[in-house]
Amino acid sequence: MTVIPEESDRVMEAAGGSATQRSGASALEASIDFRETLLANNWPDESSLPGLVRTSHGGDARTALPLMRSGGVLPGVWSALRECFPYPDFQFGDGGRLIPEVLPLLGILPAEGDDAGWRRAFWLYSPHALLDGSVPSSIFALDPLRILEVAKAEFNVSPESGW
Repeated sequence: MTVIPEESDRVMEAAGGSATQRSGASALEASIDFRETLLANNWPDESSLPGLVRTSHGGDARTALPLMRSGGVLPGVWSALRECFPYPDFQFGDGGRLIPEVLPLLGILPAEGDDAGWRRAFWLYSPHALLDGSVPSSIFALDPLRILEVAKAEFNVSPESGW
């Protein structure tokens, strides 16, 4: 039996909700599932990252990491379960060095209203049409300039705006 949209709306209203609410709930569930999938990567957090990452100024990494994150230099995502900010792995190169193009990338990706970092993480770890369905995070370490160009194209950042 094929259900036409109007009939589907009536069924949802009879059940106490609308089709819009149903699709919104599905989108929310999908977002939660995707977030949990990303967190299953066991990205390093502030307790494990100092041993892996060397700060450029040679200071105490454990103190520097939260400052780098809050200053928009190091993207992290909030994990309520772990009660900390894990740091996605795309941004680290050989020897735990932060890939220099992370800073310009963060200048391009929208940050407003993204205190938990998930909007940027979803963009980085989702297939992208301008990358023929590849995931930006998987290409970033190999070709960060390509990802910067894709981000600029998507978020309408002018090439003249600088990095």
